[in-house]
Amino acid sequence: MTRAVSAVADVTVFLLLVGAAAGAIAGGVGVEKPAATTNPAAAQASTLATSTASVEYELVVPPERPKPPDHATRRRRTSHGTVAELLGEAAMSGITVDGERLSRAGTNFESRVGVITRERLHSRGHRTAVRVTWSPYPGAPVTSECRVGDRPPETVDVRAATVTVPSGMENVSEPAREAARTSGYDGVATVVAQSVVDGLFPPAQSRYALRGDYPSDGLMAARYERMADLTGTAVAVERQSTTEMDRDLTAALAARLRTDMRSRYDSPADAARAVRTSRVRVTVRTWSP
Repeated sequence: MTRAVSAVADVTVFLLLVGAAAGAIAGGVGVEKPAATTNPAAAQASTLATSTASVEYELVVPPERPKPPDHATRRRRTSHGTVAELLGEAAMSGITVDGERLSRAGTNFESRVGVITRERLHSRGHRTAVRVTWSPYPGAPVTSECRVGDRPPETVDVRAATVTVPSGMENVSEPAREAARTSGYDGVATVVAQSVVDGLFPPAQSRYALRGDYPSDGLMAARYERMADLTGTAVAVERQSTTEMDRDLTAALAARLRTDMRSRYDSPADAARAVRTSRVRVTVRTWSP
């Protein structure tokens, strides 16, 4: 039995949350010019933004989590969307904090998306590579990236084009600017941290997952514990509500972001202007072999 829902929902174990695929329907896929007639990378980017695919994969569950007899069947999933949307989901499944990955539940999904992307980007006369990136602001300690294809040599002429897809996180650019005016770096960092934690751990869906069946319960518990470890705080999955755990994670992440913003930006206003939480960039580069 397979279940056709967003891969972002699966890899974050939000059983009722459609996630990035829902955002993509509402927010659309944005293509940054130049025109495809003069840039082969733009033609390839357009292919990613418009062609659809279905990906069958299995969630990767930590070996120490208890397994029911039909555990293999319960891990199987199917996700459908444009290739660009699937690439965005693959990137968001691999979010890291200070370079350390939050979860490996979606690694099989990520590899399957890579295979489909290579198939769609086959082009005679050109080499192609794709880099998919997200961060709440440039250089942030929370980030994600996935790559398909080899990096182009430094000596060749490279053409590039970009599409953007929703990250599944709220656009908080305006709240960040307001927070900069009223609360300085503390305010901006808190707004960004809240957006990230809300995107990764929505209280209602997280609560449903923790109370659900295998593998959602174990994966969500492991996810909370891992995020707490990466942000230097502690959570008690058995005793705390998801609202309480999200509050503690937000505070810990905000402290980490505040320190980073102070070192990176000359003013809170500069930090707020750099905030970009809601979009994932899918950059296609082409070159002649």
